[in-house]
This record gives sequence, structure tokens and C-alpha cells, in this order.
Amino acid sequence: MPSTITTITNSIITFTSSSHNYQQSPSEVIANLDDLLTEILIRLPIKSLLKFKSVSKHWLSLISNPFFCRRLSLIRKPITGLFVDRVALKVNNPEYDFINLDSNPSSPPFRTLTFVNDSYGIQILQSCNGLLLCSGGHGNYYICNPSTNQYRILPQPRVGGGVSRSILGVNLAFDPSKSSYYKVVYVGACDSFLDGQLHMEIYSSETGDWRSYGGTLPAPSGINFNTGVFWNGAINWESSSETSLYFDVDQEKVKEMPMPPIPDGWDRGIYQYFGESGGHLHLIDFYGTSPFIVYEMRTDYSGWFVKHHVDLGGVTAAFPEMIRTYRDPQDLDYYEYSILGVVREENDDDSYMLLHLPNKVVHYDLKDNTLKEVLDVASNGSHAVDASSLQYRWFGAFQYHKSLASV
Repeated sequence: MPSTITTITNSIITFTSSSHNYQQSPSEVIANLDDLLTEILIRLPIKSLLKFKSVSKHWLSLISNPFFCRRLSLIRKPITGLFVDRVALKVNNPEYDFINLDSNPSSPPFRTLTFVNDSYGIQILQSCNGLLLCSGGHGNYYICNPSTNQYRILPQPRVGGGVSRSILGVNLAFDPSKSSYYKVVYVGACDSFLDGQLHMEIYSSETGDWRSYGGTLPAPSGINFNTGVFWNGAINWESSSETSLYFDVDQEKVKEMPMPPIPDGWDRGIYQYFGESGGHLHLIDFYGTSPFIVYEMRTDYSGWFVKHHVDLGGVTAAFPEMIRTYRDPQDLDYYEYSILGVVREENDDDSYMLLHLPNKVVHYDLKDNTLKEVLDVASNGSHAVDASSLQYRWFGAFQYHKSLASV
């Protein structure tokens, strides 16, 4: 850190010397110095910025300013890694493995979340641009930032007035490039849920309270409200039918979203991944062993288009242990694998998928189909489980972006 501070200081001294030649006023010099310092700091790693808060009160004020955090969010930084929950390993006090995707690997931020003493333990429900939405016992919900170790305990949703205690989903919406505030959307079943009626509550970090969406709303069948994905300024839900829904966060309106056509001979859609990366929403079908299709949604919600066809032939040749030889090759589970994420890089040619195979997680390049192992599951942690079985699923994999966002 001292060498970095020295570099910054030298840049400022150079600027200050040149500014005197133009006879700027002291206030103009200070303002320009802050602009220069901001331009330098926003290009540094989050870890360095957290340390630099202790340099001086002025630096603390500058780095903590919402304007600085917004500027920082506009500089695209790659995903740091994934927190992954081993499916059905522990119901209470869940533990998380970490898949490091950073070019400069570091130790995992945590294995368990312990920022509050919750007897049931704290479970991650969703990640969104550096923040985690978590749940605990007795209907408690939390927002935390694992980079800064800040957290907030949310008040409980106002469940009542014809609404049952059946929770269908709780989702987080946060876009630091637009605002330092976030919203949490709760979807619950009404007493008339058999008629397809739902109730929605919206929490705003700006007001610190929940409010009703306004009446009930109809919902098509087959929607999974528990795995909402924030993308394009909206919380998006996937569905096994041909129509789903999304919630426009700014307009606070529920709108319809089409799903890909269901193939002949199938009575519902079957999908093995639904997620966002780099400003793109992806959906992956599961109608056969291989190849499968990676879809991407158009930003105007006019429909999905085919982004990639993925053939697992090269993967099975490199890792034959993923073939269930006792199964019929036409069976959906002939290959033993799960998709943990589609990662879109700034250069689209560098985009890849994370595949969980028996004993390992591999990086699959979507352009040239090359493979490299990124995690040995058997040696990761001290869990007494059968590592040869698939422990991770996409709905239990949560992106980790380092962030200075306040909660």
C-alpha cells in the first residue's frame, strides 16, 4: 500500500505544480485535486480502497461518498468468484464453498455468515451487484456486503389482510450505477392462490420500510418466484409455461415475459440454468443430453435468441467419468453435470461457462470449447460428503462482486 500511495501523491504533486502555472484559485485547485484523486482511486482494487479509507478523514469522506461509489460501479470489473451451497448438505447453519475466478486469487471472504447470531444460521437467497440478500430463522431477512462486512436487518414484510404465510419468493434489485438505494420484493400467496392470485410487498432502503404493491395480481402457472434474477432494471422470473413475468423496478409494474417455445412432445419447459452476467440474461434448456442451447433475452423483452449451441462431446472425452454408463444415452441424466454459471466477459470472445462435474468444477470456453479445471471439489474444504456426486446447482451459486456499496 505505501508504494501505491506514493504513486498517487506524486501524481497530485505534479498536477498541483502545473496548476499554479495557470494561477488557479485555492478552491479550484482543491476541487481539481479531488477530481484527479477520484479518477485515480476508482481504478484501484476494492481491497486497496478499503485500506485507503484510513489514510485521512478527507480520503474516508471521498471514498465513502455515494457519487464515488456510483463512478466506481461504471467501471466494469470481472466477477471475483461464486459462493456455492452444497445441496442438501446442511439445513441449518449452511456452509459455503468458494470458486475463485479472480486473476489474483485470494482467500474466501467467509465459509459461514455470522454477522448476527441467528439460531437457524444465515442462508444466501440471492446476490446482486455486490450485495447479498439472506434469510434466517423466524422470517428474518438481511442485506449484507461481504466486502465491507456491513449488514442491515430488514423489518419483516407486512403479511396480512387476506394473505397467507406461504412465501413464494424474496428478491433483491440493486443497480449501483443508477442509485445507492436498493429494493427487495416479496411475493406471497393469497388465500385465493388456487385462483392464481398473488400479493407483493416492496422494501426500499431509501425509506427503510415495506409497502404493498397495491392489491393482488394474477400469475400464470409454473413461475418460479424463488429464483428471480435482476437484469435490465427488473426482477425476472423463469417459468415452465410459455409466459412468465418480470417486475420493472423503476415503474413498479409487473409485465409479461415470453419463454422459449416448448418443443413438440413436451408439456412444459425444462431449464437447467437461468442467470445474468455482464448485462445479459441467459436461459439454458434441458430437452436432451447434448447439444443444448444457451438463450439470451432481448432488452425489449420481444423474445429469446440463440446465443450458443453447446456440445458436450469434447467434455465427455476429457472427463469420461461424467458419463453414466448404466443409463440409456437418450436419458436426460446420461451425463452427470450441472451448469453453475454463464460468465460474459467485456470481450465476448472470452466468455465461458462453469460446469460442475464429478469431483471438479471446470471452465468451458464458449468460443473454442477448451477446458480447464478451476476447483477440485474433493479437496475443497473439510466436508465429509461424497465428492463424486454433484453437490452444486445453479440456484445455489451466487456471484461475488467486490463492492463498496452501503447497506
